[in-house]
Amino acid sequence: MTTTTRAAFTAAATVMTAWTLVTPAQAAVPITGCPALYVLAVQGTGQSAPGASPTSDTSVLGELLKPVVALGPNLVQRSYIGYDAGFGGAVPGGGAAPYATSANQAIRLIGDDAKQVAATCPSTKIAGVAYSQGAQAWSEVAQEIGDGRGPIPADRIAAVILYADPDRPAGAPVIAGRPGQTRPDAPPGTNGAAVSGVQIAGRPVGGAGIGNNGQGYGALTGRVAEICAPGDLACSAPDHAAILRFAARLVAQADLRNPIAALGSLNTLLTSALGAAWTTIVGNDFTLANGTIDYTPRKSLSQRFVDAADPRNPAPTLEQTNAANARWGQITATVAANLIVTLPKLVGQLAAAVGQIAGDNADLTNPAVWAHFADTVAAHTGYASNGQLASGIAWLIACAHDLAGSHP
Repeated sequence: MTTTTRAAFTAAATVMTAWTLVTPAQAAVPITGCPALYVLAVQGTGQSAPGASPTSDTSVLGELLKPVVALGPNLVQRSYIGYDAGFGGAVPGGGAAPYATSANQAIRLIGDDAKQVAATCPSTKIAGVAYSQGAQAWSEVAQEIGDGRGPIPADRIAAVILYADPDRPAGAPVIAGRPGQTRPDAPPGTNGAAVSGVQIAGRPVGGAGIGNNGQGYGALTGRVAEICAPGDLACSAPDHAAILRFAARLVAQADLRNPIAALGSLNTLLTSALGAAWTTIVGNDFTLANGTIDYTPRKSLSQRFVDAADPRNPAPTLEQTNAANARWGQITATVAANLIVTLPKLVGQLAAAVGQIAGDNADLTNPAVWAHFADTVAAHTGYASNGQLASGIAWLIACAHDLAGSHP
């Protein structure tokens, strides 16, 4: 394994903190009366556990919500979603579940709690706040809600504030989907008088979340903030770092409790991902017509491998695998029937695709890029100390006042 590849796997395992564990039904959401705003918070890796106190203000999000809930229970209430918060057993405080399993558990629980709040209090709006692994979970729920596929309608969401989101879209501005906008949209059903005075701090950063799946927020656009500190690899991984993204997706599914378990788990995952990628490539990226064969990729080789390693993408079915095997037989027969003409052309097309892999990973060999991420752990864990919580606090307070019709 090259130094670059080892660095990619290490960085992915160290920094990427978000991706379902089947657990008993969660207890009812702790809600008293019906506040103007109810906040569902999801902590990061190692900061939560099944059965954790839903009202204990700890870690990064505790610093965010303490001044918000001080408004009083008529305006704001909150609960923290207790989930495994695991990274394959490798992170202190986190459970033994792989990262992907843990985050999917959080996704399910966010949906369950949102539905409970919406059913209990039809007039209460919901806000989401989340950090790191929790941010990836809330990000996926927000994408579903914005697309009309979520657990509640989009008009029940007042705000979603994501810190260090590994699912952050490429180049996302602070207000996701609204380049140049720094003031969030008004909560649904209000004139936004208080929210109009809030400006979300933080400048846009490059790259994308290390687990980004390229989705937007649909009907929630304008009410979702992506807060990412410069140098935080979790939410701003470089654009040309396909190996890093591939590694992150494998590590997210692995058992990392000890070196032996990790090696065995990663070997199994790697074999499966390579097989899935090849099945997809054969089934989609070769064109057979009139006795000729061409490699005409719909996606680059790098992206095919990244997609195949992503646990959110289903593995090829047996039918798809069999179809790819049959198609490969057709490809080899076509080449064999006209070897002199078809083989050099096909080899040239495949060589060009392989050559593109170097460009897809160019940032990993750039010393300036690694210098930018030299202090990535501090960047990832510094949101409570770098002043980036203040505007989130102000936004939630303003939402509560607007929803209650009591803005200062």
